[in-house]
Amino acid sequence: LMESLSHDQFVLLAVTLWAIWTARRKEIHKGIFQTPQATTDFVRRFIAELEVLENRTESTARGGPPAQIRPRAPPAGWFKIHVDAGVRTGRGGSAAAICRDQQGNYLGSSALVIAGVDDPAILETIACHEELALAEDLNLNNLIIASDAKQVVSDNSVSHMGRNAAIIQEIRSRASSFVCNFMFEGRAANRDVHKLAKYSLSLGPGRHIWLGQPQATTCIPRVVDFDE
Repeated sequence: LMESLSHDQFVLLAVTLWAIWTARRKEIHKGIFQTPQATTDFVRRFIAELEVLENRTESTARGGPPAQIRPRAPPAGWFKIHVDAGVRTGRGGSAAAICRDQQGNYLGSSALVIAGVDDPAILETIACHEELALAEDLNLNNLIIASDAKQVVSDNSVSHMGRNAAIIQEIRSRASSFVCNFMFEGRAANRDVHKLAKYSLSLGPGRHIWLGQPQATTCIPRVVDFDE
């Protein structure tokens, strides 16, 4: 296979086999079951992170600073909410959202911690629902919702709605009160909300919200530089 496949194809093959083997061992030895979609999401994220690390390594080898990917700025008069999910296998997960204005100023953030739900695809979808709750708390309209889960963004944009149709239907019903667009933005430009999702796993079940001032400035900066 190393001789017949390209480098990228072989890396994808190796990571996929590793992910399947890991999921199988968890089922056999720990009784922890993982959906095929969750395994697929893990492979996609791992490959994306490898690509980011490879780009940084190439930049450093050329003598320049590591490439820094910045989130894209929303249009004038719009607000941007990044969403992400955190998972603690076998115990539960979190769905987090961070809202900023066009200049990158922090407006508010929230996290929903759910015991017993550790499917990344479900939690990523719930995170899109959580951002609408945050927008209501901040009394905002004209929203750009950015997620690093391509399938969730697609499900929110097409008619069939995917396997989490019940949650997507609720999102669409609630989103009718807003002007909002969903977009994909990779993990490299989505670091703050990823940190918040992981941090939230240490909190108790339920909804947690921080308005005006982030819960930890070392985790969530007050201002970020958007890429125009």
